Amino acid sequence: MVTITASHIVLPSQSTPQCHLWLSDMDQVVRQRHTPLVYIFKAKHDQDHIERMKDSLSKILVHYYPVAGRLSLAENGRVEINCNTKGAILLEAETTKTMADFGDFSPSDYTKQLVPTIDYTQPVGELPLLVVQLTRFNGDDEGLAVGVAWFHLLSDGLGCTRFINSWAKIARGDILEPHEMPFLDRTLLKFSHPPLAPRFEHEELKPLPLIYGSSDCSVERNKTVITTLLRLTPLQVEKLKKQANGDVPKGSRPYSRFEVIGAHIWRCASKARHLDQNQPTVVRFNAENRNRMVPPLPRNYFGNALTQTEATCNIGEITSKPLSHVAHKIREAIGVVNDEFIRSQIDVIRCQNHLDDARALFLGGEGKNAHFGGNPNLHLTSWMSMPMYEADFGWGKPVYFGLAYVPPHDRAVTLLSPYGDGSVTVLMFFQIAHMKLFKEFFYADISTCYGGILLSARL
Repeated sequence: MVTITASHIVLPSQSTPQCHLWLSDMDQVVRQRHTPLVYIFKAKHDQDHIERMKDSLSKILVHYYPVAGRLSLAENGRVEINCNTKGAILLEAETTKTMADFGDFSPSDYTKQLVPTIDYTQPVGELPLLVVQLTRFNGDDEGLAVGVAWFHLLSDGLGCTRFINSWAKIARGDILEPHEMPFLDRTLLKFSHPPLAPRFEHEELKPLPLIYGSSDCSVERNKTVITTLLRLTPLQVEKLKKQANGDVPKGSRPYSRFEVIGAHIWRCASKARHLDQNQPTVVRFNAENRNRMVPPLPRNYFGNALTQTEATCNIGEITSKPLSHVAHKIREAIGVVNDEFIRSQIDVIRCQNHLDDARALFLGGEGKNAHFGGNPNLHLTSWMSMPMYEADFGWGKPVYFGLAYVPPHDRAVTLLSPYGDGSVTVLMFFQIAHMKLFKEFFYADISTCYGGILLSARL
């Protein structure tokens, strides 16, 4: 359906440092794969666009030169970036399908064709860290997809978004201001002293609870996960916030949009699964820690600056108590992430004999009891603070942004819609057996005149 018509190796337009970039302990424990992202534009794909993208990519790689490098293995399982300017890859592609054929562009094997396929059988030192695919849709609607395969070791989502937006700014003919330049030196997080004993229990790194009566998660792991794309209008968001904050004592800080929407998703998932009321359930998510460390990391720190945390509760407590109670559980999980907690979690990594042991704590490792974020648990990802819709390459802002694949377990991704009206998009990945009930519960406490509106209605 999608055909690659040309491939370009894009190098920095000027000479850049030839060095090995040290990666922090937080970099070492992220998923060592590319994250597939897709931007959809209502724009015609022509040769001028290709040349503009190639030229601007070569310019932005001067400032973000590690992106043009390759991986290098160091001692004790550590990974570094060899800044050898082997380049990023830019692909041209076309499809016989129209934009309408892709529906709402929610993640699927269908949508994933708009993102480059990475060959992981090649030597690790040959893997490009950034591959971009520009796909022209068929038909008169003149649509263009920009699929991005971004290697997670480069940076977290915020770093990726800033790179894409800076690239887009150069493509429009603008120049980067000094305050927009990336801070590439990650040795701020390199500690010479021996690791200290962890100061917290770090439940967020321990095995997740299983469904009562189960000895392992293999049955749940093998169940089919599907995607739905749900939209909360500004009125619906405000109604949820009002519902959660109705019990907040006067003078207390109201629950945030993330706390409220995350609590709502967790509660709806707990209702839809029909589990025992005493069943423990965990929500895990990452807290961005650039401003939580002492001293804070530089604003434009380019790397992975995320700390894993979790909220835990029993199903009966979640489903019977008010939304404010569930939001408070999420707030408590956020509240523990301070400088001491972050450094303690880093020390957990440093105390391991080999980094593979540390990665197993964060990513689950191997075996039947490896971490599984699905039923009865859930993983939350919030991109609501990231300005991904500023990615205007000169043909207008994207009309859609999102993941382009279906994760293997239950997960929710929240992000703002492209309309700038305060509405929120929820990409929900959930077991097919429970999805229908989840969607019913999702809108049950919100005015039905706004329920069930999907992004596809406005694409």
